[in-house]
Amino acid sequence: MLRAQQLPSIETLLPRLYAYADHYRATLPSLTCDESITSQKVRNGKVHKEVKVESTLTEVRDRPEPTPFSERHAFKTVDGRPPKPTFKLPFMVQGGFANGVGFSQPGAQECFDYHLGALDGGANLRLEVDLKPGIADPKCKDVPEGSQKTVLVDVATGRITHVERTISTKAAKQRNEVYFIAIDYGPQELGDKTFWLPVKLFAHDPKDEGRMTVIYSNFHRFAGELKVLPGNDADSQKR
Repeated sequence: MLRAQQLPSIETLLPRLYAYADHYRATLPSLTCDESITSQKVRNGKVHKEVKVESTLTEVRDRPEPTPFSERHAFKTVDGRPPKPTFKLPFMVQGGFANGVGFSQPGAQECFDYHLGALDGGANLRLEVDLKPGIADPKCKDVPEGSQKTVLVDVATGRITHVERTISTKAAKQRNEVYFIAIDYGPQELGDKTFWLPVKLFAHDPKDEGRMTVIYSNFHRFAGELKVLPGNDADSQKR
């Protein structure tokens, strides 16, 4: 078992995680995948409303850093039936697929307290990251109030396999961001390369009354082709 004195230092681990996250965002291609969404409204601990959606998610790299991907959903069925032109989900979260891995603000490392432990006989690391209480450093001004994160890291490869993030209720409202989100990552083949991509996402609001679970599968690279029509300008068509 990995003993406490054998754990990497925070000073050693953090640069590795930032480098992994940078590489993930830099190399993640535009892609499509199937997504199975379960959206719920909960009251007094019981599911009051539930909507299940099958759709296709398209992640397109079309913007500059730090959020280079736009996200599109093509809904195929809602509760097993063709979707109406407009419909509502009890709770919906977007943007976590490409950007949820985090570690995008290297200058903010000193804003947090870190606690590191070993799991699974030392095969994985568990890193707890908590915003320091009352910190007034200007470098931390963009960090959401109450930020907490849990990261699981595979020791052998350095891959991030799981991320959980929570912010304060106030910050979630002010910034229009999700209060809690958890993402599991798994290996997916895209062409001749293997990427570790989100395979499951779970999110909920501050009262745990709005909940969403998404399962991702059937990944493919997204490509565009140029089609020139007589008498028209060239336009990009989805393949």
